[in-house]
Amino acid sequence: MSLYRQPRAARPLLIASIAAVALLVGGAIGFALGRGSAPEPSAQDVVSQLRDDLRPLAAGLELLPTEYPQALQGGGESAAVTGDLGRIRSALAASAADLRTLDPAGARALANRVAALEQAIAARVPPAQVKQLATAAQDALAGVPGGS
Repeated sequence: MSLYRQPRAARPLLIASIAAVALLVGGAIGFALGRGSAPEPSAQDVVSQLRDDLRPLAAGLELLPTEYPQALQGGGESAAVTGDLGRIRSALAASAADLRTLDPAGARALANRVAALEQAIAARVPPAQVKQLATAAQDALAGVPGGS
């Protein structure tokens, strides 16, 4: 006696699984090829981005000498000084990696001058000293790529 079996139809789940894997592999290859051919940012692009990142730092350094004396006298500018320092810190942190890559010495000088300014404000030094330190930080900022 012989057994006769009916041929089975292809399994739909197996076909769908193979199609999904092929789609994922094809998508990954396409993404890799697309990213591989994307242009690298030029030095000009990096400096332009740095300029945008450092703009809040420059604005904060410009405002501190005006707002600090009023805050020191008990005026309502203490929140503004705190906000300026926060923006300065944030902008410096956002640009630190690129600055260290492009100009390590300039990045250190800028960070040191900003730290000195923060310490002076925390110590409630006279406004003339804060103005001098802010000017020194502005000079350091002007010396780094994107800081002018």
